[in-house]
Amino acid sequence: MQKLYCYVDETGQDTKSEFFIVVTVVSDKNQEQLRRQLSDLEEVAQTHQLKWHKTEHRRRIKYLSLILERNIAKELVYTARYQKPIPYFFPIIDVLEKAIKKAARGNYQARIYVDGIDRKKAMELTNALRATGISLRMVKGCRDESEPIIRLADMWAGCIRSALFGHKDAQDIVKRAKEESYLRELKS
Repeated sequence: MQKLYCYVDETGQDTKSEFFIVVTVVSDKNQEQLRRQLSDLEEVAQTHQLKWHKTEHRRRIKYLSLILERNIAKELVYTARYQKPIPYFFPIIDVLEKAIKKAARGNYQARIYVDGIDRKKAMELTNALRATGISLRMVKGCRDESEPIIRLADMWAGCIRSALFGHKDAQDIVKRAKEESYLRELKS
């Protein structure tokens, strides 16, 4: 049975944004190796295990540039954006359902980790995903402070949002990631 590991972060709950952006990293590869690669890259880029909005601009752009150069998590990153207003759960369910169905090969079971979700919301999300036909063990909350793969999803969510706000360097990174088939954009 294929084990899929899904790490989810989002941006856009604030009032400044017209869009809600969800990013998930879906992998059935060696999770520890991926964590090590990402942690090593965080050291090189000096992002100090911080989220997008807490990291100095040049460092976060360097981090994502190095991710693309080294093909770390290539074709594992799925994203979609949704026009607001929209309830928080709908985009997350939609992205996870579509990404898992694209990544699954035959019999699978997903393990889903969502940044900052509490137990009650995790159980609600578990039930909602099962209702869509997704085979999963359970949704769990995960803090970005302790999970480099969640920080990767956060960095992409922040970069995509920044690109939508018209920041040239973020637009360039997102464009490059799409051209190199690094990012997999899902239809919302």
